[in-house]
Order: sequence, then structure tokens, then C-alpha cells
Amino acid sequence: MNFTQSLQTCYKKFFDFSGRASKSEYWWFWLFNVILYLLQFVFQGDLALLISLVVIANFIPTIAAGVRRIHDSNKSGWHLLIGLIPLIGLWVFVLLAQDGSKGKNRFGPKPKNNIF
Repeated sequence: MNFTQSLQTCYKKFFDFSGRASKSEYWWFWLFNVILYLLQFVFQGDLALLISLVVIANFIPTIAAGVRRIHDSNKSGWHLLIGLIPLIGLWVFVLLAQDGSKGKNRFGPKPKNNIF
């Protein structure tokens, strides 16, 4: 899955907290969010306000993609909340970065286009 496919998929699944997400889907969308955060500091005035609104609007699809990514490890999406605990939250990063379970798991079939 490439950058644009990832954006399309994450926006199509805006409120979808079920199923699984490939590493490429999640991390390309995460890169897009990082770019938006950085653009907030580069631009001033009205454009910065517009970018800030987009960042706020991306909160739900980013959480949804994270939940689907953790589902790929055959873990509950609630594990994402562990990320709020200092140091222990690094375990969530491990879940997000590791390969998903092979084949079908309790959250559905293996995501397609898993190139990353």
C-alpha cells in the first residue's frame, strides 16, 4: 500500500474501529499526520488555522487506524490506551510496529497490500 492508498483507506474507514490495518496503511497515515503537525509551525495566519482544523479532524481516523493496527496483532484495540502510561506505553509502539498475525484472526482476514 502506498501513501495515497493509505490516506484513501483511512478516510474511507473514518469511524471504522473493526477489522485490521496493515503496517503500511497505519504508518503512511501516521507520516501524513506528522507532516500536518510540522506544517502548523511553518505557516502563520489563516493557513495555520486551516491546518490545525485538519489535524483536529484527523484525530478520530488516526485512533481508528491505530485500533485496526493493534487488531492485526490479534490484541484488543483497548491496548491503545496503554500508550497513555509513561514508559509502559512503549509496549503499544511494539504492537504497532510488529508484524500482524498470519492469516485470519478474531478480528478478520489479513489486510491486503501489506508491502511495508
